[in-house]
Amino acid sequence: MRKNENALPESGISKKALIVFLVLVILLSGIVEAVYCSDGPDWLVGLLMWLPAISAFVASIIALIDAKEKYNPIKHARLIGIKFCNPLYVLLGLVIPFVYLFIPYRIYWTMHPENYAYSCVALSVVLKDLCVYTVVCVIISLLTAIGEEIGWRGFMLPALRQRIGVMGALAVVSIFWCLWHFPLLIFGGYMEGTPLWYQLTAFVLCIFPVGIIAGVLTLKSKSVWPAAFLHAAHNAFDQMVFDVITRGDDRMFFVSETGVFTIACAWIIAVIMLILFVKIKSRKGSEE
Repeated sequence: MRKNENALPESGISKKALIVFLVLVILLSGIVEAVYCSDGPDWLVGLLMWLPAISAFVASIIALIDAKEKYNPIKHARLIGIKFCNPLYVLLGLVIPFVYLFIPYRIYWTMHPENYAYSCVALSVVLKDLCVYTVVCVIISLLTAIGEEIGWRGFMLPALRQRIGVMGALAVVSIFWCLWHFPLLIFGGYMEGTPLWYQLTAFVLCIFPVGIIAGVLTLKSKSVWPAAFLHAAHNAFDQMVFDVITRGDDRMFFVSETGVFTIACAWIIAVIMLILFVKIKSRKGSEE
């Protein structure tokens, strides 16, 4: 009997649906990025971050149609990673970006105390000023971060995992995520402060391991929420908190998404998480 190429794999995502997702997200993102980079309004960034989710929503409907299944909103939500998970993974999604972002900034502030807005200020004052503000920033950031994560980790990751394996899927989604930002880096004024050649290279070296971390959390939790909170916390801590209280013309070489300190911290955490993930997976496999 001939195998149906559109049949649902274990992930519930057919080949046709995956192709539709990639075509939609590339085409729609290209249009929005072109308009934004041509002096378009800032709200287009929010729309851009929701395009992966919109593309995943359309593609997942096609996956259900290919499977000849009756439409079920709960199953549809699960197909794009929207499901409950152990809160511990959400907590990890909040804590991990704080670690790989705070350590680089802390080192930079020690190197250049004159560039730190709270230099010689009591810790109690810093916490009083920033605690509530940071929580609000993470919540606001979550409103757009979830749009990206539904597409990248909620839909694309499980679709590729079924076809090229866990490591291949983690790598492809992470590099795709990096390249998706390139138009904003080149033409949109995102993460400015270093030469373009360095900016693009350093951005990939930083965001690739962050993508691996988000992917591992997704695979372990079987939900997109930990990755969404990680993405939201990453954007909030870096762009809305730490960067705001940091000066210095050279800071982008050391901190944020192009800094060598951030790159080192992100890779260390990503490698540790991958090793633990593989060990736990191997242990479960041997027990079965």
